[in-house]
Amino acid sequence: MKVIYNSKLFRLPLLRNYAAIVLGRRCYVKASHTSPRLLRHEQIHQEQMDRVGVFNFYRIYLQDYVINLLRYRNHDQAYRMIPFEQEAYARESEDRPFFT
Repeated sequence: MKVIYNSKLFRLPLLRNYAAIVLGRRCYVKASHTSPRLLRHEQIHQEQMDRVGVFNFYRIYLQDYVINLLRYRNHDQAYRMIPFEQEAYARESEDRPFFT
């Protein structure tokens, strides 16, 4: 996974509130300095994509988000209840190096 810092993607309205996003084999990070924990979180998303396929990852992720949004009527709660996010948050403190 290649890490790209200070990406202009974060100027887009939907991404302004996020610190990082994985698109394909690249991790786009808002700030030039970030924590190893955030990079591990994004690495876990990359592992999830490797496990289920990139297309299926995004399909399942968006499907779960929409279902959660309808259920909870709250963006933050809908986001936190996505199983891929729950796994990434649970594993992000693992003591292992991230790859670039």
